[in-house]
Amino acid sequence: MIYAQRPSVLTLSNDLIAQMSASDQQLLLKNTRLVDLKAGDILVSPSAKDPLVYFLSSGAVALFVAHHQGKTHAGLAVGLVGREGALGLQAALGMGVGNLTLIVQTQGYAHVLEADRLRQLLKRHPDWLMLFSRNLWLTYQDIARLAALSHVHDVKRRLADWLLMSEQRCGQEQLVMTHAHIANMLGVRRASVTLAAREMKMQGLVDYSRGYIKLLDKPALQKLASP
Repeated sequence: MIYAQRPSVLTLSNDLIAQMSASDQQLLLKNTRLVDLKAGDILVSPSAKDPLVYFLSSGAVALFVAHHQGKTHAGLAVGLVGREGALGLQAALGMGVGNLTLIVQTQGYAHVLEADRLRQLLKRHPDWLMLFSRNLWLTYQDIARLAALSHVHDVKRRLADWLLMSEQRCGQEQLVMTHAHIANMLGVRRASVTLAAREMKMQGLVDYSRGYIKLLDKPALQKLASP
């Protein structure tokens, strides 16, 4: 993870921070530093000792449950967070890091500060609690939905859902993801993702080449994801 020079255009690009008053935005951002997130970076693991809170400005981070602690190649993604929210808020509320591993799926930027520092700010600004609680609830809803979807044996349906959510959270028309990465997130074999993606490409729903994926027919993908 690289500390980046703060671009002014990213200052208010996190939707959660944007809901605060101007003075609260300034206070919070004054206590953060901007970091450059690279695909594959592990931001937080269950063994983290000094948890951080990330307010994403761009890119997306997967909430991953590993079958074995420290192993990121076997498990299941149960959430995906982009610039609409934040990661690590539960640690600022004194609830620890939890059992999730946070893996950067799409490169971007995030405003980051120590969970302990945000906890101190919350004592002075308790009105932030409602805002953060709403965001945690939305994250919980995502986790519940994806956990239920993990029992669906139709890989095409799950792939369509993940691609739509990735585009929504990343805000990009062209996604950068390999079949191996998607298979890891969905907890299925790479061959299953390749077969499903090939069928979707033949149907004109998506196009992909060398890790780049473009969604061509989102209404049809939405119908496939929610039959």
